[in-house]
Amino acid sequence: MKRLNKGIYILSLLLLSIPFACTEEDDFSIIAGLDFTVATLNADGNKTGVVPTTVPGDGRIVYTVDFGDPASTDDIFQTSGPMVTYSYPKETATYTITVTAAFDGKEDVSITKEHTIVYVDTSVPEPEASGLYDGFEGNGNVDWKADGTTIEASFPNPFSNTDNDSCGVLKYVDDGGQYSNVGFNVSPNFDLSEDAVFKIKVYVPSSSITGTQPNQISLKLQNGDIAQFWTTQTEIIKPVVLDQWQEITFDFANDTFVNADSSSDDPVDRTDLNKVVIQMNSENNNDKVTAYMDEFSYGTKPTIAGAYANDDFEGCDGIASLKGDGTTIDVAFANPYSGGINTSVHVLKYVDDGGQYANVGFNVSPNFDLSENATFKIKVYFESSSITGSQPNQISFKLQNGDIAQFWTTQTEIIKPVVLDQWQEITFDFANDTFVNADSSSDDPVDRTDLNKVVIQLNSENNTDKVTAYLDDLVYEE
Repeated sequence: MKRLNKGIYILSLLLLSIPFACTEEDDFSIIAGLDFTVATLNADGNKTGVVPTTVPGDGRIVYTVDFGDPASTDDIFQTSGPMVTYSYPKETATYTITVTAAFDGKEDVSITKEHTIVYVDTSVPEPEASGLYDGFEGNGNVDWKADGTTIEASFPNPFSNTDNDSCGVLKYVDDGGQYSNVGFNVSPNFDLSEDAVFKIKVYVPSSSITGTQPNQISLKLQNGDIAQFWTTQTEIIKPVVLDQWQEITFDFANDTFVNADSSSDDPVDRTDLNKVVIQMNSENNNDKVTAYMDEFSYGTKPTIAGAYANDDFEGCDGIASLKGDGTTIDVAFANPYSGGINTSVHVLKYVDDGGQYANVGFNVSPNFDLSENATFKIKVYFESSSITGSQPNQISFKLQNGDIAQFWTTQTEIIKPVVLDQWQEITFDFANDTFVNADSSSDDPVDRTDLNKVVIQLNSENNTDKVTAYLDDLVYEE
């Protein structure tokens, strides 16, 4: 049974300023002239508005609008006259809209109209995610599992140099396990006829090695759907040079490979492979080795949701497009208030020295998909001693369309209060928090696909008051 969405939408100020067409002394015998107007409210074509009317109009009439979506129980609304809206499924289809007018003591009157949705997908296509990647900076799509090893992802790079200056790597410790390795499963299975090349950077410190095993790295592909997956293995082994970063390529179309089952097809002709295993030195021994791995890749590097809008201000793969506008910023400033919820070494220092519209911001690509992920978080510290004037102690988080000249006209904004002289983490949820659109006719943020610019503003805008603050750990939630 469909549910009636209760609550009559009354525009109080309008109704107070317009007298009812009928009164108790001047009543009517029937509800006459029932009609309604249908409007399409978004570019996709599926958001629809209905405005019912009668002749003469009367604010005491209750209109029930059934948008006629057979797949929904939430498409019936009541109103005393103002528009009600409903978003149909994102597909082209025709629906029957029914409006019923009711007034106590009078017979209900109904009218129906056909309404056709012509759906146009205006969303920005997601980039192809036909590959695997992990830079061990929280920007990967690989679920690594240790087998006889101890591993630590996002381990601080202990051998940073010009060959690999990234901050985070995977630390791999084989403390004598007989078949030690690290690996993961994938879905769907690999199609090596289309792409057969894997790459990884590796560093093996000579001081970590015991025994006489060869200095090598092995990349194995297996069928992880069967119990004895190792029997399906195809493997490429490459030598490694100790005490230096090196990138190693495994090409199952052109490199020499070894099949565990000699009767197996060549890797490029197989469709059952869905498990990756990486092993340092060799197997079936109790020798020890520690290695560091980085920049694992296969195929087209995927876009990882949210990773492009994250920054911990430690100089590791941060937001390259971050810029001050009317502010002075330092993106790796020594944390002057380490403690409590924020003991990180570096933060962003934000100095508004009286700029009228001072802020800090950045652009992203691809555009945000807030229907999938609408939450941003950031830590902030306001110095009370730095503040002049009478602006509110607040932080504003704005999303805009940075592709147009007057990007501020497209803005949607959430404002939150801040407490002075302490670190606090503040969340901005564009699906559930109160937001303000610069253009009141704009869709809700979660229904928009044009937003690709972030602006963060402390205190407020259009003033020349001063403030210094520190920002840290900006996260666009997964």
